[in-house]
Amino acid sequence: MIDSWQGGGELSGRTALVTGAGRGLGRAIACALAGAGAAVVLTSRTGSELEETAGLVRAGGGTAVTVTADVTDRDQVGELYRAALDAAGQVDIVVNNAGNLVLRPFAALPDGRGPREAPLSYDEWRSSHAVHLDGAFHVLQAFGPGMLARGHGRVINIVSTSLGRAVGFTSAYDTAKAALAQLTRSLAFEWARYGVSVNAIAAGQFPTAMTGHVHGTEAGTAWLKRRIPMRRAGQPAELGELVVMLAGDRVPFLTGQVIALDGGETL
Repeated sequence: MIDSWQGGGELSGRTALVTGAGRGLGRAIACALAGAGAAVVLTSRTGSELEETAGLVRAGGGTAVTVTADVTDRDQVGELYRAALDAAGQVDIVVNNAGNLVLRPFAALPDGRGPREAPLSYDEWRSSHAVHLDGAFHVLQAFGPGMLARGHGRVINIVSTSLGRAVGFTSAYDTAKAALAQLTRSLAFEWARYGVSVNAIAAGQFPTAMTGHVHGTEAGTAWLKRRIPMRRAGQPAELGELVVMLAGDRVPFLTGQVIALDGGETL
């Protein structure tokens, strides 16, 4: 059991669950929440990566619990719920960050354009929706009732700046993120009177393992500079800071919003 972690910061005494916490944006989010005083429950499918994130949290003086789970599996989310409550007693903040990216044309194109010749398969379509949307469904059905009963909670869903615009070869990812953005609005409406806010961050271009095809190449870097008015990609720590703001009580009147963090890319 976490011994009522009372580290300094605006989130002292609260516990946050972060999905997809083993690397990339999830790791940055976990470290930012811990830095603001929250105890963190970290989950992803890869235990070794979770332990690396937990090590960073603990090195900074924070408290971390790791639970290996696949959020697409309802039974595993049930086990995650029980483990989180055994360790922390309750969860006050949920960050749905788990995700994947499938790069394929929706259908085979006559001129062979696209990152891969084979079109998107139904299994790949379902995989993307299962991680981004079904995962959030399972997690929020497990952890939402406790926040509602206590009359306080914060949900932050990580979506994408692909909302409202077209991006080639990412139809599975784009539609899953769009659905998660709408779920954000729907739950914000349902849960507002019970003290639970639900917001989303539309993340722009951040260097992670999932986006190495852009950030890891000279052509990709040049493309980013043309596309983003700030002429740079975001840093994962910047996303973490926005999550902290939404997770705390600085703006309790804010709910149901999708906030773009993108250096002006979608202007």
